[in-house]
Amino acid sequence: MLYAHIITRNKYLVSGAVLLLSATCFYYLSLHLISQIHYQRAKNSIQEGYYDLAASHLKKAYHYQPDDYHTLKQLGKVYHKLGQSIPGARQAFPFALKAKDYYLEASRLNPLDAEIAYGLAREEVRLEKLYKYLHPETKDNPYQALPYFRNTILLRPNGILYHYVLARYLHNQKKTDDLSTIIRTLSRIYPPAYYYLKKEPLWSPRVKEAVKKGLEQAFEEGISQREAHKSMSSLLVGEKEWAAAISHYRQALRYRAFENKAGDYIRLGRLHLKKAEIEEAQENFFKALDLSRPKEKDLERLYRLYKDEGSMEELYRFYQQVSRRFILSYRMDILLARSLIDLKRYYKASQILIYLNQEEPTAEAYYWLARIAQAENDWDSMELAIQKATVLEPKNSHYHLLFSRLLKQIKKLDGAEKEAGLAIKHSAKPSPWLFNHRAWIRWAKRDYLGAARDWRLAIRLSPKKASFYAQIAEAYRMLGDWPLAVSYYKKALSLYPENKRYNKRYREISNEAQS
Repeated sequence: MLYAHIITRNKYLVSGAVLLLSATCFYYLSLHLISQIHYQRAKNSIQEGYYDLAASHLKKAYHYQPDDYHTLKQLGKVYHKLGQSIPGARQAFPFALKAKDYYLEASRLNPLDAEIAYGLAREEVRLEKLYKYLHPETKDNPYQALPYFRNTILLRPNGILYHYVLARYLHNQKKTDDLSTIIRTLSRIYPPAYYYLKKEPLWSPRVKEAVKKGLEQAFEEGISQREAHKSMSSLLVGEKEWAAAISHYRQALRYRAFENKAGDYIRLGRLHLKKAEIEEAQENFFKALDLSRPKEKDLERLYRLYKDEGSMEELYRFYQQVSRRFILSYRMDILLARSLIDLKRYYKASQILIYLNQEEPTAEAYYWLARIAQAENDWDSMELAIQKATVLEPKNSHYHLLFSRLLKQIKKLDGAEKEAGLAIKHSAKPSPWLFNHRAWIRWAKRDYLGAARDWRLAIRLSPKKASFYAQIAEAYRMLGDWPLAVSYYKKALSLYPENKRYNKRYREISNEAQS
């Protein structure tokens, strides 16, 4: 009996212990669950931009689970955002302090989290700025972000963003030696950083040298060789060291050669073109065309490259080789004709375009025939050609504008006005200059009210163009509306007060209005 009693009592004790343990586990699990619910609600509020609500949920999450550094990190971020949204340094300062406190507590719980360290550094930068603004007379600033940045870099030695932000900070603090060190490291671990750094206010000859040293370290250590050589090539292009730039770009294309695309060979060919190495340039351009899918688009790009270098004769010879090597659309013939137009070989260019139109008429071919006729002052041929271009491509604003300008020049004003209207209608985006063009046609037709209307439309698109106001003033003068004429000249003068003609006309019209 005694034995059975002991066994029964032990069973109750074990059951009680299990129940107590279960209740304890359930209690802590429920706290964790409630904390996670508030944490998720906070993240949703952050995404929607409701930072006050996010802060409230995060504080509740922290209350139920005070040892969760994730919650404290998010609180730091939220208070950083709240401080940014508040106008006035004095009002924003407490939020920055609060953000720093949360980051410090999060760092105490997890000192190895680089994101927390970066948040702390960023907040210290803000406190530095706010304190300096609020206490301009105080030389010693109690807030110093540099130690926090160094800790961040220590935790994440290859963190690109962290190095980049630190570089900006050091530039603002005028710490040139430290800046050079960070730039060198950044260029070593991430060679494409050069393309971003050269656009920054911190860019200087000293920074450029630091980038060079960093890229050279990347070469030695085998870091991102393709990108490193491309960056060095681009940097040397800025210094017009064409031979060295070519050498580095060639080396870049040897790494991961399977990634080479048409654009890479166009880039290399362009460098040879800059160095007047025509054969080497063409060799690379042919490699580009072999890889290219939109060959006509890349040929258009090559046209611009040759034109920029003033090498149109070489371009023409290159196009002749291209036409024998590739089967291309009519665009090849257009580009060939354009190269001849640039060389002023109008007869040969027109022969190509005429033959092209005999095969299959195209608006672009007629457009370039019109441009040839314009260069030769052959207005009849120009009118016929540009008219055909507008018929074949009736929604091309550029063609209608050229047609309108021609008709205005040869005094066919009704047709010029109609074509100007079509140019406006089919323009990809509203242009004040198209309205200005039609206004002058209407002026020539003595439709001063219509001209003034167009200039007002131009003003809507370009409200600070003084000449539009002056022309409206002249239009109202022709209509005899002196008060409006004076008013518009007054506006023109407010935008361009030193214009002598506007001053003279304003005085003359003001006197006429009073007489």
